[in-house]
Amino acid sequence: MRSPARHRRPHRPAAITEPPRFTVGRDHHGWWVVEDRLGRVGGLFANEDAAMHYALEESNRDRRAVRCQRRGASVEFRLAR
Repeated sequence: MRSPARHRRPHRPAAITEPPRFTVGRDHHGWWVVEDRLGRVGGLFANEDAAMHYALEESNRDRRAVRCQRRGASVEFRLAR
């Protein structure tokens, strides 16, 4: 007599997580900056709320796509060529 077949879930490799697309922080002048890892968009902002709002809107409100730079480290605004 055969043993009943066991239902196994197919093995799935761990999901590859990309680094966040946007980084929010201050530049060396003290301006709030949104830097795009892809270099397509970004900007300088007068305050943190405006920078976070912009980054969240650009990422379709996906908080995983936005990270805040640690205090003391600068973020420089640059666009890809």
